[in-house]
Amino acid sequence: MLHSPHPDRSSCTRRRLWPFIGLTLLLLSIVLAQTFKQPLLVLISGQTETTRITPPPCDLNRQACLLPLITPVASEAPWFFSISPQPIPVSAPLTLTLTPPARVLQGNHPDNVWVDLTGENMDMGLIRIPLTHNANGRWEGTGSIPICVTGQMRWRARLYLQLEQTVVEADWVFTAPLAAAPHTVN
Repeated sequence: MLHSPHPDRSSCTRRRLWPFIGLTLLLLSIVLAQTFKQPLLVLISGQTETTRITPPPCDLNRQACLLPLITPVASEAPWFFSISPQPIPVSAPLTLTLTPPARVLQGNHPDNVWVDLTGENMDMGLIRIPLTHNANGRWEGTGSIPICVTGQMRWRARLYLQLEQTVVEADWVFTAPLAAAPHTVN
C-alpha cells in the first residue's frame, strides 16, 4: 500500500476548525455574561437589585420624613419614616417607624424592612434595627444609639425595604443629641 505524502484533508480541516470553535464559544460566553450580568448575579448570590431613592430634605429630629415610592407606571401617596422621641436622644430607647399610605400599589408591599444606623464623622459600628409589620399596618422597631465621646454626632439612618423585584434604599442624616438652646438671662 502506498502512503500519500499529504495527510487526510478532512483531519487537517478539523484541526483548524477547533481553535475557531473555541474562540467563537469564548466570545459568545462573554457577550451572554455581559447581557445577562444582573440576572445571573441575582441567581448566583440570591440578592435582588437595589433601587436608591433620594428623599426630599427633612429633619428627623423634628418630624416624620417623606419617602416617595415611584414605579415606572405610577406613583402612590408617600410613605413616612420617623424616629421617636424627638429630638432624637442618645443612650435611650428609640422607636423607628415606617408608615405606608392608605393604598399601596401592587409590588410595593415589603417582605422585609430594616434600618442601618451608622456614624457619619466617626466609626460607631453598624447598628441594624429590623422593623416588623404590626396590626396597625406600620413597620416598627426599637433600638438606641450610643453616646459619642465628642458629644454631638451626625448619624445616617439608611432604610431598606425588600420588595418583590428590588430592595429600596433611602437615607437621612441627623444630629444627636441636638445642642441645647442657649439660655437667655434677663
